[in-house]
Amino acid sequence: MISPVGALRTTSLLAKQAQSLVRFLVSGHTSLERPRPTMPPGYIAEVPGAGDLFYRDTGEPAAGSRGTVLLLHGWMVPSDAHWFRTYSLLHERGYRVIALDARGHGRGLRPGRRFELTDCAADAAALVRYLGCEPVLCVGYSMGGLIAQLMAKRHPEEVAGAVLAATASELRENLLLQLTWSGMGVFQWWLKLAPRWMWTLAVNAVVQGDQATTAWAVGELRRGAAEDIAEAGRDIGRFDSRPWLEDVRQPMVVLVTTLDLLCPPSHQRELARRLEAPLVELHSDHLAPATTPGRFGRGLCEALDLLERMREREESGLASVGEARR
Repeated sequence: MISPVGALRTTSLLAKQAQSLVRFLVSGHTSLERPRPTMPPGYIAEVPGAGDLFYRDTGEPAAGSRGTVLLLHGWMVPSDAHWFRTYSLLHERGYRVIALDARGHGRGLRPGRRFELTDCAADAAALVRYLGCEPVLCVGYSMGGLIAQLMAKRHPEEVAGAVLAATASELRENLLLQLTWSGMGVFQWWLKLAPRWMWTLAVNAVVQGDQATTAWAVGELRRGAAEDIAEAGRDIGRFDSRPWLEDVRQPMVVLVTTLDLLCPPSHQRELARRLEAPLVELHSDHLAPATTPGRFGRGLCEALDLLERMREREESGLASVGEARR
């Protein structure tokens, strides 16, 4: 139960978050400033072990691939609205990029049963196997970071490594998030009943820009299933990887959003400590892909470069051990 003192503290935190957003917005360059680029090809396939999945796939870069990146979006924001400035950035840097919507989000599955993050991880792993591109480099943002952790634990053959951004090993001990998860019932009804103009106001409160791109983003956000998204919030509140995180062996990099009040930087750094993973710090808030897309893109590319170097050192070490045993 949240006390009145806790509620006042949370109000103060929200005010600070708003102040940080204003500093960014007055400088421009948000994700909606310019017309959106062309999306990668989209496909629907009956994926064994999952169902009919919609996914984006850039295909292999013409000059050769550095590997495949699987993008895992955050809560409420489906892949296209989350990653539309990221697809081409990573493809131009030599990666094949794939992405799918989590259950209940965007074009994601509507299985008719309770949302669970473990099912989202299983869906993503099934898609990777179906495409034959394993193991992949996961980029998980916020809720997507939780799914990436579950993939690494439960589907290790499909995951070569991961960048975990704006996420943690648990998202339930933060006061603001306790308030959020406890209000999922009311939030579910808001999602069901809110007219389009209310969604437009909500988006414009965070990022304003090109009218057509803003309208498109609102449409993408409204694709989600209210009940599934609310239940996803509840499952995020239940998530805790601390008991098993030490069993994860793939190399990982934690991308810390240093102005984040929804997922405090201390929680993100604690995740890195538990994983013994290096940090890349991003001077932005929890909505970094929207509020500071250029800065987010540079931080993500830095994290992926670091992850590749870690994998190269690991493979070189394994090769040296193999030679020593001959």
